[in-house]
Amino acid sequence: MTTRTRCLATVAICASALGALLTASGAATAAAKTPSINGIWLAYSWFTGPASKTPNQVFVLRNNPGSTRVTGEWQGEFTIVGTFSPTTGEATLVAGVQPGVTQTTDFHVDFKFKSASTAPTNHPTFSGWFDYVTRATGLPKPGSKGRSEATRCSYSTGKNAVSLSRL
Repeated sequence: MTTRTRCLATVAICASALGALLTASGAATAAAKTPSINGIWLAYSWFTGPASKTPNQVFVLRNNPGSTRVTGEWQGEFTIVGTFSPTTGEATLVAGVQPGVTQTTDFHVDFKFKSASTAPTNHPTFSGWFDYVTRATGLPKPGSKGRSEATRCSYSTGKNAVSLSRL
């Protein structure tokens, strides 16, 4: 009886561990299939009224598939650091973190993809809001909240792609 009980307990523990392993493996596979936000994004940002259809900003974002870390440049002069959730598509991009800058522009956006493809026909987009944050206090400046939308124009972040996407 004791041997049978031990055997059943061992089988139950192994089945439970296998289930947890398969669940974790499925989650890792799903995260790995989430597209990277790597590329050049032409953005429309505004404070009030309807969105402009003329891009007024350029984001060069670097992110590896499945990674939560984002780096890049905004407008060709401000450094971006941020976080990205491959499972939800939500990101926080903080622009202007280099020395000597007294405020950052913090973008809180949601990335949308039609598929995991890097083809131009995928037309990934992001939308969300931004505000200006005083670096000394870490607090948003009153009245600085606005809207932002973007479309990725290139998956590449090389110099040739960046020069073609300048506004």
